[in-house]
Amino acid sequence: MNSPLVFRNIGRFLLLMLLQLFVFDNIYLGGYINPCLYLLFIAMLPTSVRAIPMMLIAFATGLVADLSSNMLGFNAFACTAVAFLRTLWLDNILKGDNENEIETPSIRTVPYQQYSLYLFLFLLIFNVIYHFLLVFDIRDFFPTLLTALLSTIVTWLLAVLYQTLLFRKDKTVG
Repeated sequence: MNSPLVFRNIGRFLLLMLLQLFVFDNIYLGGYINPCLYLLFIAMLPTSVRAIPMMLIAFATGLVADLSSNMLGFNAFACTAVAFLRTLWLDNILKGDNENEIETPSIRTVPYQQYSLYLFLFLLIFNVIYHFLLVFDIRDFFPTLLTALLSTIVTWLLAVLYQTLLFRKDKTVG
């Protein structure tokens, strides 16, 4: 990984984590929606990052979120799980018909439908794992599933808005 890419990812981590800590952790709409925009950092890590470093980075990212919000490792576990799954299906979802090598998955480097599916599944899996760990009661299955789905939708919308507003058009996309 070249140094501009490293600095770009460090900057992305700091921006997203600060937004999460100071803005989105203070939003809990109707008791059902809790946006987790910091996940975009993991979703947008370069495709050149191998599986073990990816999971370690995701674990550390989740641990920072846990420590800042006095959680018990739920973010760390869910982040590590989605990072593992990301390495398994990244090529299948993002490549598709696109033969070009994608350095960093984003709304600007991947066709919209493919990236949208990738990001939505990424966020949905995280939210299902996270919210079921948080509640840990089968009697609340449907309310927990609703919370996970609504949090996924809101986080997905915020992630698309974030990327649309903050990223310039890359020359790699036709």
